Amino acid sequence: MNPPAILFSLQAVKNDPALQTRGDRKILVTELYPEKEEVATEPHWRHGMPSGKCPVLVMPDTESAVFTQDAKQTRHCHRIGTEIYVLIEGSMTIEVEGTDYTLASGDTIVVMPGAYHQIRREGRFLCRVFTVNCAGVADRYE
Repeated sequence: MNPPAILFSLQAVKNDPALQTRGDRKILVTELYPEKEEVATEPHWRHGMPSGKCPVLVMPDTESAVFTQDAKQTRHCHRIGTEIYVLIEGSMTIEVEGTDYTLASGDTIVVMPGAYHQIRREGRFLCRVFTVNCAGVADRYE
């Protein structure tokens, strides 16, 4: 069972070694992967759980992750999911249906269902993405 609230502080996220190695970390998931994740139980998120698994919140129809320019990015779309990207630091370019949009720190872009898009791996950035009305991996098309 999820706690009633959880704080994902910017500093805790920045200190997460997953951002240094693979460039991304899921924090809200529609489905728990028990071999890698466990339900978060503490009110303040931190990556270093004694079990070695990542604490996550399980939330139907919603996913969220933080990522950097080092995350694996492929062009894709979602049949029903809407993605909301919020740039935390740096500058980031996202191509949506053939048009490039450059985001600065604090900017948000909403990518509607059915729109093919891809993050350009240029420069350095830290971004958070929320996928709402999400069907998980079954809703992702490349």
